[in-house]
Amino acid sequence: MQHQDCQASVVIPVYNSASTLRRAVASVLRQTLEQVEILIVDDASQDNSLALARELATTDSRIRVLALPANRGKSNAMNVAISEARGAWIAVLDADDWYEPERLVTLVSVAESRGVTLAADNQYFHDAAADRIVRTAFPLAQPEQPLNRRTFAIGSDPYAGFDYGMLKPVVRAEFIRRTGLAYRENTRLSEDFLYLVEFFAAGGTGVLVAEPLYHWIQSFGTVSRQWTTTGAGPWRYDFLAALTAYDDVLSELNAERDRDLVRLLTTRMRAFKHLHHIDKINRMRASGSPLMAVLGTAMRHPSVWPRLARRVFRST
Repeated sequence: MQHQDCQASVVIPVYNSASTLRRAVASVLRQTLEQVEILIVDDASQDNSLALARELATTDSRIRVLALPANRGKSNAMNVAISEARGAWIAVLDADDWYEPERLVTLVSVAESRGVTLAADNQYFHDAAADRIVRTAFPLAQPEQPLNRRTFAIGSDPYAGFDYGMLKPVVRAEFIRRTGLAYRENTRLSEDFLYLVEFFAAGGTGVLVAEPLYHWIQSFGTVSRQWTTTGAGPWRYDFLAALTAYDDVLSELNAERDRDLVRLLTTRMRAFKHLHHIDKINRMRASGSPLMAVLGTAMRHPSVWPRLARRVFRST
């Protein structure tokens, strides 16, 4: 239920994030937007994330903690929190990331001035192990861009280092509740992407600003070549489970009205099948499987040969 004095609700889904949660929360408390609340949703963490969240809540009345009884993934955590949110705008902040102080006031003011229901921004990419900013998601010189079905589809290349499915937007709460928009709970991969697909399918419009206001920690550092300690290590991506959720969304899209989104989902499903096969081959190599077994698996999937070849050449 929206509270008239709350401009934005920031949802922080948490699972075993005790080492980074304090930084994430602090970045929201420093926001220049006046009326903000923070909903920390602990997804049955096994570390002391919940205790830390409750400690932080005692220091500032803007922080609320929701403790989930069982681990069901980010999508469920987001849906639970959004149902409790009081803000006119809903924002997400992953527990290992953080905001620039002016992020929310910038995105909310741009969205309201443009009359759209979503605003997103550029991002700083961090390599945690190397302790440095690697790059921005897209060039700083890129002008402000409208976001709709077509521009979102064009900007969502699954093989790119960054695509629009990785945006961390603020969304108008009234639009979410009016359309019944929700995160898909049958996948733990591509949740944000599918949420945006369904946002645009529901008629949502947005704007993308070039200023980097979100700090994103790379899962795999492009400088250090190390995985972060969050998630399930290097084999955290369940591409096959994501395909089930993709199928569900695809079956609900209007083939004529949503042709750009249908084409986008179809392309990404094909890409995810390729990535699943590559992931399987990489797991075999990492586990010490015989070379002939690895080659045999690769030979059965010729569609992945070009990508495997590029990886080999990059590593030599």
